[in-house]
Amino acid sequence: MGRDTIADIITSIRNVDMNRKGPVRIASTNITENIIKILFREGFIENVRKHRKGNKNFFVLTLRHKRNRKGSYLANLNLKRISRPGLRIYSNYQKIG
Repeated sequence: MGRDTIADIITSIRNVDMNRKGPVRIASTNITENIIKILFREGFIENVRKHRKGNKNFFVLTLRHKRNRKGSYLANLNLKRISRPGLRIYSNYQKIG
């Protein structure tokens, strides 16, 4: 049974967002790089850095936490994976929004 890297990314980001902690480290692969680019472009990620330790590459992400006027944080980031290895859901790319 293989690893579900997309679910790992989503879980890591969701956990950091819920705890309002510092940066999150994610292993660097082509899939993770593309997902991070999309999240950065959409404004969920404030800063992205690529690091190398030994022979392993990883990303360090800083999430953007939005506050209202009273200083409290707005609702948590609600990321969810729709199509997963046990349940494939196919859709036209134009319907995804």
